Amino acid sequence: MGHLKDINETYFEHFRHAFEIGSTLFLASFGQFLHSVFPNVCPPLGSDARSLIEFLESKLPENRK
Repeated sequence: MGHLKDINETYFEHFRHAFEIGSTLFLASFGQFLHSVFPNVCPPLGSDARSLIEFLESKLPENRK
């Protein structure tokens, strides 16, 4: 498991971070899709591009701990 050693995480730590990133991006994508079809429906807070960039930067391996 070279990748886990490279980022100094256990399997479950890595799973938790990857799952959180995946679910956040999935929900943000869905919110943006709804917003594209129904412009009056505001996308959920934190799903704008700047917020997502900040979120992803906070989830980089060097910024996690």
